Amino acid sequence: MADGKWIPDLHPTTPLVDAARHVLTVRLDTVRHYLPLAVQKADEDTEHVHQLRVGTRRAAAALRIFGDCLPDKARKAARKQLRAVRRAAGEARDWDVFLLELDAWGPKHTDRQRPGIDFLTGYGIAQRAAAQKHLEDAIGEGPFAYDRFLTETVAAVHRPDAPHLHTLLDLARPRLAQLLQKLDEAAARDLNDYGNLHRVRIAGKRLRYAMEVFADCFAPPFKEEMYPAVEEMQEILGRANDSHVAVQRLSALAGKLKAAHPAEWKRYRAGVEGLLRYHRQRLPRERRRFQAWWRRWQASGAEGALAQLLRSPEAATA
Repeated sequence: MADGKWIPDLHPTTPLVDAARHVLTVRLDTVRHYLPLAVQKADEDTEHVHQLRVGTRRAAAALRIFGDCLPDKARKAARKQLRAVRRAAGEARDWDVFLLELDAWGPKHTDRQRPGIDFLTGYGIAQRAAAQKHLEDAIGEGPFAYDRFLTETVAAVHRPDAPHLHTLLDLARPRLAQLLQKLDEAAARDLNDYGNLHRVRIAGKRLRYAMEVFADCFAPPFKEEMYPAVEEMQEILGRANDSHVAVQRLSALAGKLKAAHPAEWKRYRAGVEGLLRYHRQRLPRERRRFQAWWRRWQASGAEGALAQLLRSPEAATA
């Protein structure tokens, strides 16, 4: 199965209620596909959990995009269901990333760091196993319950009350313009504060997922040029986030070892502090990469071109 990035069979003139049913079906079906794989075959391929996490994010984005087409009760229930799976998959994926990055960094170690690396590997494996149990618990009653949830959510779709929203394009323009503005506002803050950088990541992620839904409403440059640029931004900020999470976890772990097991800390210190140093150095490096990306994005005129595309009726594809 494809990763579900693009939504087939959509057009600018697709009636909004039909588009909502179609997009929600595709997004929720991707989650359904990866649920059993993430539970039963996570040891065979870490990509299963990754795709489940991303699938839940895209499905949640679809709920936000077409929120006016769902009753409050159905929308809130769907958000709750997806949030539980996303958080459990996110926990498991974070530990997968921790172990993958430890493997990548490990070969550069010194003999003095070896005990700490071995300790971190065992610790990461144990945490990953616990996260897998949380993921299994989050799925609850299994695939048949999810099938019911999918069917009931899509069946609840109705015409929005807003009289100006008739087609997919009617929704695409104002929604994308709003998300682009939120990205601008987030990027204008002090990005030395990681909380602000994280807000940029969230704003960029929401813009990216919305662009995937609305891609066929606009001329080819929207999908072929602008979307890859936003995707690159997300990759940069994703690495920054991975390092931020790793720094928090490693700092907490180091503190516990120092306090509770001082003798063992002496053995593990070089390895733990070595990996901690790597992530502390990577985070500002990725911040600088994002700032360079932002300057290129603005200097290239891509942001202005995207804004113009959202305003111009002739920009829509046939």
